[in-house]
Amino acid sequence: MKPSIYRLSAFPLNLILLPGEEIPLRIFEPRYKQLITECLETKQSFGIPFLGENGMTEIGSEVVVTKLVGRNANEDMVISIKGISLYKTIDFFPVLPDKLYGGTVSELLSADFSTTNPEVAVRVKALKLNLSNELGTLIVSDSINMLDIARSLMLKSEEKYKLLTLTSKVDKEQFIINQLRFMELIRSQETKLENNFSLN
Repeated sequence: MKPSIYRLSAFPLNLILLPGEEIPLRIFEPRYKQLITECLETKQSFGIPFLGENGMTEIGSEVVVTKLVGRNANEDMVISIKGISLYKTIDFFPVLPDKLYGGTVSELLSADFSTTNPEVAVRVKALKLNLSNELGTLIVSDSINMLDIARSLMLKSEEKYKLLTLTSKVDKEQFIINQLRFMELIRSQETKLENNFSLN
């Protein structure tokens, strides 16, 4: 079991990856080429402290490299990374001893993102959101993880940051409901456009 406070190598980016999210990433800076090469060799995770509008925030994503997609003659890489957890940065070190890259002392983000709000459940079902690779749209308990909803809605990193920094459960639920309503509106507009196109 992971301790609540731990150390992570750091690759600051304007990016938040929720647990389960996977994206490609291009690596070209020498310090991060060193970091990713070490992660590929040791299978260790690393942290992505989120760079917001005003610089580095305390929110970060712990990720693992799932695949080395390719490497060119300059040793630039394209990798695939996957989010495994979220954390708060307690301390940041721009450069670690004997390394080109930095690191953090991090604390596992332990905020409660579960909800039993019936409006959330109804809207999730109406949109047929894929909350799980195994279960798809099926909701098997009374509570739903709002981070699963956020992942399914493919929110921008700035929107994820706002959700992660809300302290009240009511505020988190309202934020998710607003996002679900927005998705409903988009789908409604798409349906109207498709119908208009087919009539022509």
